[in-house]
Amino acid sequence: MTLTQEGCMYKPHVFGIMVGQELEISNGDDTTHNVHLFAIKNTSFNMTQKKDSKAKKKFSTAEVMVEFKCDIHSWMGSRVGVLDHPFYAVSAADGSFSLPKLPAGSYTVEAIHEELGKQSQEITVVDAVDQSIEFTFEAKKKKSRRRKR
Repeated sequence: MTLTQEGCMYKPHVFGIMVGQELEISNGDDTTHNVHLFAIKNTSFNMTQKKDSKAKKKFSTAEVMVEFKCDIHSWMGSRVGVLDHPFYAVSAADGSFSLPKLPAGSYTVEAIHEELGKQSQEITVVDAVDQSIEFTFEAKKKKSRRRKR
């Protein structure tokens, strides 16, 4: 898995990785960035990354959602879900997602939106039966700002 800094943005913005899987962090920009990981269960780090440089990181413990920031460019951010199993997905632009084939059994499926929170649902998987699950996140209503004259 590779987390790149391109156009002063982290790409991908959200991703999943397994415990012990190697993450490569690269800087493809013509400017220096700062890679600051805010972990609770894993080891946090804060390092400068120059143009065309790479760093490698492995996570030792499951932790969702771990935040990457750039202290130089405050708008840059990314989040990683570190999991101890391969059954995860990041939704497409339209919100759809697909999980790898789950073994038969009962599971809790959790959906996380970085601003709208978490939702979870219980599901029972039966062999050779495709199933669907739907999460609905309601956008927060913005307060009207009326200017006084």
